[in-house]
Amino acid sequence: MADTSPPAPLMPLAERTRVLLPGLYAWLLTVELPVLGRGVRAGPRVAALAALAALLAALLVAGRRHELARALGIYAFLGLSALTWALLGSDFSPIHLDRVRTGLGTLGWVLYAFGWGRMRAPSPFDVDPRIAPGAPLVPRGRLDRRSLPVVVLAVLAALTFEALAFRVDRPEHAVLAHATAAACALLVLSTGTRVALAQGIHRDVSSGTTRLNAVALRGAVLAVLLGLGLLWAALK
Repeated sequence: MADTSPPAPLMPLAERTRVLLPGLYAWLLTVELPVLGRGVRAGPRVAALAALAALLAALLVAGRRHELARALGIYAFLGLSALTWALLGSDFSPIHLDRVRTGLGTLGWVLYAFGWGRMRAPSPFDVDPRIAPGAPLVPRGRLDRRSLPVVVLAVLAALTFEALAFRVDRPEHAVLAHATAAACALLVLSTGTRVALAQGIHRDVSSGTTRLNAVALRGAVLAVLLGLGLLWAALK
């Protein structure tokens, strides 16, 4: 029996524009401009054009084949852009990059990531007035006043980690520094969120002996690794 279901609708023009404009903006600043320099080989240029083709192809099939569109627009586009940067080699070193253009390109990539986000379509359960009638639900409680300083401290600590990464001058170490700073910032924000939400809530804390036994094995391994590191540094 033939499939008589109507074809999937195309992605609305507003959603296409929300993805296309940041994608083109980020591609022009961080992918196309570096490969236009003198002496750049054909490999990076071909990879850059392939990345643009993946972006345009993703928008052509978006709506009808959403999974394929996401694979082209996210994985293929980002992968080919990263391949372009890898093929550029030393030409893409932080020494040769303009900081303002790099910052604007980073903003373009952030907007491009948000552009692929999409709200869930409302279901009949969301619009049926017979489901859960009554006044809107209100939160059971409010955040404790001590939560705000914790959040502010976590945000400041995360920004400090990101700022310290820019003090690394060696190009071969800069990528590792920024990756480490981003990981530390995310960890601090996550921990700060948990601590802020726990303010004002009574919790039964286990005894000191129980907590010490829980971290004894990890502490021993860390102490051994630290000792080996100090020994290796002394012998070196």
